[in-house]
Parts: sequence; structure tokens; C-alpha cells
Amino acid sequence: MTAVKELFLALELAHYAERFRHKLFVVALTAQTPFRDVLHDLRVLSGYHIQVLLVALDTDFQLDRIVSQSNKRGTRFQLLLLTEVAFTPGKGPPRIDYERLKADMRQGLMPIVAHHGEPPAPGRLEPTFELAGELAEQLGADKLYLVTPEVGPWLGAASRTQVLREEISRLDAELSNAGLTGQEPLLGFIHGLLGRGVPDIVVVEGRPSYLFREVFTHDGAGILFTKVKPARVRQAEVKDITDISLLLTPEMEAGRILRIDENDIEANIGHYWVYEIDGLLVGLARLKVYGDWAELAQFTTLPRYRGKGRARDLAQKLMSLAREQGLSVVFALSIDPRMWEFFKELGFREIDRAKLPSAWRENYDLSRPSRALVRALN
Repeated sequence: MTAVKELFLALELAHYAERFRHKLFVVALTAQTPFRDVLHDLRVLSGYHIQVLLVALDTDFQLDRIVSQSNKRGTRFQLLLLTEVAFTPGKGPPRIDYERLKADMRQGLMPIVAHHGEPPAPGRLEPTFELAGELAEQLGADKLYLVTPEVGPWLGAASRTQVLREEISRLDAELSNAGLTGQEPLLGFIHGLLGRGVPDIVVVEGRPSYLFREVFTHDGAGILFTKVKPARVRQAEVKDITDISLLLTPEMEAGRILRIDENDIEANIGHYWVYEIDGLLVGLARLKVYGDWAELAQFTTLPRYRGKGRARDLAQKLMSLAREQGLSVVFALSIDPRMWEFFKELGFREIDRAKLPSAWRENYDLSRPSRALVRALN
């Protein structure tokens, strides 16, 4: 791994650690997910001051021993045994002192609610998921993580890893078309919980580091189910510079965007426009003016948030700004075939790069295998 890549990952970690500081996450494990496989992930979450409540199936009463051993090594798990938790799936919330739970988590403890029932029959929902859903509702959790091996095949069949509540039926159809059946109980459960106020639900595999990647990286590792959240296209501000750099770094590393640094971003901050969802920057683009022509440049969207017209919204905004400035033509360049198709769908046509403004050509490496596309603003 290069030093640049290591730095990028560290900045991502810092970004999400600050974003989720003191947030409350409920994490539910299936019987197929050993507690030890997510132990290090949970330690990291706790270390970055995220409040975590874990729900686990413990049919053989092994968690007490594992938790005691882990706590000797520095963790602060707090096990709630079956005798202390009365819960019957489908019969309402468990009888738990929720205010005490919240107070314990604020003090850095990580409660584990152990369910000692039997694993579910085929076609039935995991009891730990039902219990975790009730707890997430009662506690007002910011996120609910459902940790299950079931999602592995889903990732290969799903067209996207961010699914809005109204898109769940489409995901169900995609999975069925791929030969994946039996997902209806879980998808129906997720649909209902989103409707009852749980804001985000993530289905992720229980492999070591997967929960960490889901929480602390742009790409994530599972499928995020969410309700529609406040979204807007706005002009970038100086406070966005680090986030813009984080968004652009993978594109620069892949060679799809020419390298720039944060000084260049700051010098041109007024020309950047960002797509923001619930305070998170998920996409951006930049307008560069050359006489009465303008380039639509540096498009990028987080992988999880692609495919829903956000780059189109940014392009339309930049073209609207160009019209307001009295410009006559907009153009774009890319080495990425996906972007060629994107701009053609917006009414652009290919053009010889020699016909682009001379001020642009003076500062461009024409050895790059990019294609130019152009559109008149009339």
C-alpha cells in the first residue's frame, strides 16, 4: 500500500470517527456470526466514542466466558443475561431499563443483550434481529446493523448498496431474478422498521473488519437501507476542502482525474458545487470558465450513492450557472467510458480536442487518452 493510500484511509477514518462520535448504534448478530469475529471491530467503534449496544444469540451460554476474558484485556462489555431480559418475538419491546442502558453507554460501557432462544426456523426472521429492532426503536438509535452471512450473495446481485425504503421491493425483485429466495421476511422487517422511525439500517457480513469498513470508509461493506433524507446541491465552502479532497482522491489515484492539491481546491472553492445528503458530501463537480466556454470537470460521487441522478443534478446546476454568466458552450473531458455515456445522455456530442479553447489546451496534457464532448447552451 502506498503512503498516499494509507494517508487517504486515515483521513477517511478521522472523517467518520468525528461524524459518528457519541452516536448510538445497535448491532445484531445471527447464530452464524461468532462474537469473536466482530470483537476487534467493536473495540474500534468503542475506542472512537461510538455508543454501541450488541444483541447476540447465545444458545450454549458461552458469551459470559468470552466477555469475561475480553474484559480482562481491556474491553468494557456488560452482559445482560436471559434472566434479566424478558423478550418474546412479536410480543412488544423487552423489559429493560432503557435509561440505565443509555447512561451505561454514555459512560463508555458496551452492553450485550444475550438472547437464549433457538435459531429461527427456515423462512423466519432471526430473533436477534427482532430484539435489536425493538431496542433500536426504544433507544432512538442512529443506526441498526444486522450482521448476517445472508448479505454476501445479495451484494453480487444488487444494483446498488444504498436502498431507499420505497426501493426495497425492487431489490427484492433483483434478488429473486438472481435466484436468491427467502429474503422476504428480512426485507419486510427492514421496511417496517424504517417506517417506524429507525433512520438507517445496514445489512453486513460478520467477517473480521467488515463492520469497521462499513462504519469508517466511503465504500462501506454492506447494503444501507434508509429513508429519504434532506438533500441539496450547494456551492462548496472552505470548510468542505478536506471532504472534497477525500472524494477526489480515489479518482486521482485511478487516473480518471488530474491531480490537484488542497491549495488548488481552496483557490477555486467558489467554482465547486457539492451534493449533500443529511450533512454528508456524496458528490461534487467543478465549473472552469475559458472565455465564453466552460468545462464541467471533476465529477465524482461516492460509490454507494451512484445511480440516482445526483451527478445529473450537479451537471444541470453547472450548466444553469454557465447560462446565467452568459456563456455559450459547455464541454467535458474524460477517459472513463461511463462518463462519455453520461454526457451524451445530457445532449453532449463528441468533438476534436483541437477545437476546444486555446486557454484550455495550453495547460492540458494531450497525451491523455481522453475524449471531449460539447454542448451549446441555447
